[in-house]
This record gives sequence, C-alpha cells and structure tokens, in this order.
Amino acid sequence: MQTLIFNQGDASESRIYYCAHYLAESLGLFAAENLQVTFTTSASGGHTVQGGQVPAVLSREADLTLGGPMVVMKHFQQHGAELQCFCASVAANPWFLAAAQAQPDFKLSDLRGKRMLDVGNVGTATLTFRWLLSQQGLQDQVELIAGSGDQVQDFAAVAVGDADYALHAMHMLAPAIAAGQLASVTSLASLCGNVPWSAYIARADVLIEKAASFAAFSRAIQQALAWIATHDAEALAAQVQHFYPHYPIDALITGLAAYQQAHVFAVNCEISQADFNHFSQLLSDIGWLDPSQPVPYLALVTQAGVER
Repeated sequence: MQTLIFNQGDASESRIYYCAHYLAESLGLFAAENLQVTFTTSASGGHTVQGGQVPAVLSREADLTLGGPMVVMKHFQQHGAELQCFCASVAANPWFLAAAQAQPDFKLSDLRGKRMLDVGNVGTATLTFRWLLSQQGLQDQVELIAGSGDQVQDFAAVAVGDADYALHAMHMLAPAIAAGQLASVTSLASLCGNVPWSAYIARADVLIEKAASFAAFSRAIQQALAWIATHDAEALAAQVQHFYPHYPIDALITGLAAYQQAHVFAVNCEISQADFNHFSQLLSDIGWLDPSQPVPYLALVTQAGVER
C-alpha cells in the first residue's frame, strides 16, 4: 500500500469547493489505486506563502497540500521552483455576490453607486474583484467596504439594506442563502475566465521521489472530478457530508449546486498552460506578482498521472 500525507491547513481551509479528495476517499478511489491518503491539519492557516500547510510541505512533514497556484507562483518569485502544482481541483473563481433579494437580470454594471461588503477580506480575492471592477470601468464607482470580521453581522447588514451586496466564497454564503437570509446574485467564475484557482501542491523533489503515489492520487482525483460532473448536488452531498460534520445539509446541497452550475470544479486534473498564463497575467495586473519576473509554466506545473 502506497501512502501520502496530505496537510489541509487549519480547519477553515476545509471548504466545500475542496471536496474532490473527500469524494475520492468516500468512493474508495484512493483504495482502488492501492493508495492510503492520511489527512492532517496545521495549527494555523493563511492566505500567503506563509500559510500553515505550505511550511508542512516544505519541511517534508507532509507530502502534499491543496491551495492556490498563486502561492506557487509567489514562492517561485521569492525562492525559486521549489514547489509545483500537479493536479487541478478548482478551475474558476469560487467567489460570489449575494444580496437581500434575488436579481435575475443582474449585470456587473449594476454595481455602479452601490456599497459592497467584502466579508472575507481575503487578499487575492479582493484584488481580483477590484480587477473585475477595473475591467468594467467601475473601479471608482463602487464603495468596497472591508468586512467587520464578524460574518454574521456582515450578512445581517446586507439583509437589512445597510449594504447592497456581500462578496464571499459560496462556502460561507450558502448557509445564509439556504436559510433565506440572502440570495445569490452572481458567480465571479465566468467573469474571471478559466483560472486554476486551486490545485494540489507538492515539493518538486518529492514529486519525483514518490512519482507512483502522486500518479495514483491524480488518477483518483480525475475520477472524482468526472463523478462530480455527472451527479447532482444531492448525490455529491450525500457522499461528502461526513467530512463537513458541522455544515447544514441544506446549505451543503445549496453550495455544491451553485459551484456545479458555475463550473467551478475542474473538469479533470490537467492544468492547462493557457489557463495558468491567464491567471499569472491577472495576478500580475492586480499586483500580487512582480510583473518583471515571469512565472514559467513548465517549471511550476507537472501533470502527475494525467493521461495525454
């Protein structure tokens, strides 16, 4: 039996759009590949290269983690090609806009003159949203308000009209939407285009040392992603619910359905060069990456287990 240690970061990192590996475990896809994946956590997480799970991978306490390729790109600019993405998970921006009432004819231009609560205050998500506004010429037309740090309070403020919209991942929004407090207005996925928002990450040297195990892992994830594409949210929720023990089942179904409809889950585990380059350009445009130092796809992405 091959083994891999998977550090997921702290508890907050276990979001519902990261369910592909849970599904692979639930369906026995890892076991079918003669692979045992041990899930571990860190005491703290984070939104940068210093996030809790990344040091665990760098120190070899863990074999792999899951996070944004933006972390691998940033790490390359600071330290070189020590980390690589090897399997896709989330292929589009998982952030959504929500409001007190549904707005079926919503257009991004409808944000002009409105107040937006950035509930999550997550650096790259905020910068990406500002990039979207600038693409529409709205960068000075929307009041973007930093969240208070109290999600319940911020959602309540939108529900009663003290702010017009909430910006957050559907993982956080779904319980309020399922409860009827808020309504989903739009996904940011299609607005940003195809971007490898999240992928499985490992040290480049460990990927070589444990090539067979990583190939088995990727094959299982590929099958899990195919399963997600061919089953509805109720079936998916039934398979992964026990990995989210404190998440209401109606919210889980609501959130997973929203992600499926927005095509947030990767279709397969391949990370295309076109999507990687689009994302790196976006991250350079928003100032996350140093535009004077290109991030090379071939040095930072390997396709472990992907059938070509």
